[in-house]
Amino acid sequence: MQHALFEVLTGQFSNGQTIEDVPRSGDIQMSIMDHLTRLLNARKGSMIHDPDYGLTDIGQIYQSLPYSVNELIDVIRKAILKYEPRLARVDVSFKPIVTTDCVLHLEIFGRLRNGEFVSYDTFFLSGGNAQIKPGRRKK
Repeated sequence: MQHALFEVLTGQFSNGQTIEDVPRSGDIQMSIMDHLTRLLNARKGSMIHDPDYGLTDIGQIYQSLPYSVNELIDVIRKAILKYEPRLARVDVSFKPIVTTDCVLHLEIFGRLRNGEFVSYDTFFLSGGNAQIKPGRRKK
């Protein structure tokens, strides 16, 4: 599998770690996590070359919570399927909030081409930014 263009051009992940510093077994998962962070923090219309890239205005979705959760889940799933080809069988689910610094907690599940299961905990913060962390591991 390949790294995202960002990593190929810079030789590192968004957290500053070089590609060589990350064990081969986890570098694609980290690359996907970096790309999902960029995708979910971008707003539709902000990229001239692809105005469909990103999410709609998160503020509007926040105002409609909890009624807008299913709509957001569907939008995120479709965006991942369209813009992250390294993930297949993508599912997004709502998680209870256990921390006070986030407005919404979602979990993204998927499979790599080799069949390996991956998951990412996604926290939407009050400022509208998405923070993504590795999720639970499953064999």
